[in-house]
Formats: sequence, C-alpha cells, structure tokens
Amino acid sequence: MKSNLLSPKINYSKNLFLIFLLSIVATSCVSIETTSYTDPDFINKKYAKFCVYSVEQNLNRRALIEKVFAEEFQEAGLYAVQGSMIFPPTRVWEEADFQAQLVKNGFDGFIKIEIMDENVNERITPEFHTNTETRTIKKKNGKDATITETNTFVTNDVDVYMSNQFQADLIDVNSNKVAWKGYSSTSAQVDMIGMDVETIVERFAEDVINELKTKGHIK
Repeated sequence: MKSNLLSPKINYSKNLFLIFLLSIVATSCVSIETTSYTDPDFINKKYAKFCVYSVEQNLNRRALIEKVFAEEFQEAGLYAVQGSMIFPPTRVWEEADFQAQLVKNGFDGFIKIEIMDENVNERITPEFHTNTETRTIKKKNGKDATITETNTFVTNDVDVYMSNQFQADLIDVNSNKVAWKGYSSTSAQVDMIGMDVETIVERFAEDVINELKTKGHIK
C-alpha cells in the first residue's frame, strides 16, 4: 500500500525551500536607499577585521543589530565580531577605552551603527462587502413568496509600515578617525508574513557591505 506521507528527508527539503522562499519575498518588500562617503585620507584603504558596535540603549535591540550585521559580514566572507563581546554593557566605556580594546584585539575597522529615526504608521483601507440572502416565506392561503435581502457593511484593512533612518560609520582603528560614513533610509510593511525588524536590519547590513566594496574598503 502506498503512503501519502512524505519521507522526513523530503519534508525537510520542502521546509528549507519554503523558508528560503519566504526570506526572498520578505527581503524584496524592504525598500532601501543608501548613500555613502569616503574621507579623502582613506580612499581605497581596505580593512580585514571588523568590530560591529550598535549605539542603542535597548540591549535587546543592540544585540539583534550586532548579531545580524556580524552574520551578514561573515556570510560575505569577512571577519566580524559583535561589539557587545568586546564592549559588554557591564560598565561605562570611555572614548579612550574603545581604541585601546580594539587595538588589543587586533581589529583594524570599527563599524558604529546608529538608528537616527524610526516611525511606525498604519494605513487603513476601507473594504466594502455585500451579503445577499434569499429566503422563502410560506403562506397559508396563496403562493409562497421569495424575498431577497441585501446587506452592505464595511471593514477596515490595516497595514503597518515602518520607516527607518540608519547611519553607519567605519572608524579607522589606528588613527581613530572616520574613514567612511553611510546613510540608509528604509521602508517596509511589517505586518506581512516573514517581515520583522531583523529583516530590515539585514537589508541595511547588505547595503553597507555593498557600499564598502564599491568604495574599495573590502575585497
């Protein structure tokens, strides 16, 4: 007797494909525009070891941003470490401490990420619906009567959109000067399946990597 159940291996492959497909759909629904500038003193200077640091008071958000950035850099074949591993929020780190720790750990590039602005808006679209019901009224004397009743009602379709303004600074560790600066504006519908803040940060990280490559700061 044939079984309609897929084997675990086939199920696993289908699940991976579905996750991959959802990832493509979600990522493609993030609108992003990125601009970057290189300081004249650092034109075409390349960096090999990056520390990614998020300027974020919310520690959960900070951990998320650093994790996503580090993973995106690593997937691109680059060496990157989350800033929270080098500068844990157990103390107040002074400006001089940053350079000393980065040099001590062998980093040459320090990427500082900051969310400059974030807005969440709702777009309400009214949808009109018509419900038609036909019923028969039986009469004792005479023919039965057929009555059709139509009701119209309105519901609201609510879409949630998030827009962000990001800034990324690449600081040259040895000189402690800003070598490169990037700005990104993103917009995304965050109430759709597979879309969340992590997906938006992924697109930002991808654009930062592409801009750094274009400007000659990474291979």
